[in-house]
Amino acid sequence: MTAPTKSSLAAPTYFVGIVPPAALTERVLAWQARLEHVVTAPHVTLKAPGQFSGAQLTACEQACARTPAFEVQLGAVQTFPDRVVYLSASGAGLHALHAELVAAAGRSAGRFELEGYHPHLTLALGWRPLNAAWASALASAQDEFADLGRAPLRFTVTDAALFRKHRAGEPYRIVSRWPLSGRGG
Repeated sequence: MTAPTKSSLAAPTYFVGIVPPAALTERVLAWQARLEHVVTAPHVTLKAPGQFSGAQLTACEQACARTPAFEVQLGAVQTFPDRVVYLSASGAGLHALHAELVAAAGRSAGRFELEGYHPHLTLALGWRPLNAAWASALASAQDEFADLGRAPLRFTVTDAALFRKHRAGEPYRIVSRWPLSGRGG
């Protein structure tokens, strides 16, 4: 029997996000497939990745249960230059639930929480293989999702998704859905 490698024994990494409506998810995945660009399932991150204890995960689930459903708007293609092409995401509920999740689980490493939180739906990552030049990928995204710049997609968030992966390089997968407390608006 071969001894397990250190990476196969690593603690799982989690993050909490919201998943857009199925039609947009399919569009994003089809666009990424045309560019041979693999990114985690389309989502808007609410709680940055980290290794969370069972107690922290329970606290996050309870924070979701206390949070009313809320509206989100996905709009124009934007960039964090040469790093990320994304769809803008807005809605007061995103920031409120984000703050609740940070309070529940603590702050993750990095600068992308609380005052550094910038909700978005990632389309392309500059450090992942891409079957196009960066400028071409950006132009392609702007063309593909131009309708969202003119008329943003509005939808009501009724649950949050818990994503998990066991080691670097593997995709995150949804392992649980946590319902929000009510219909909201």
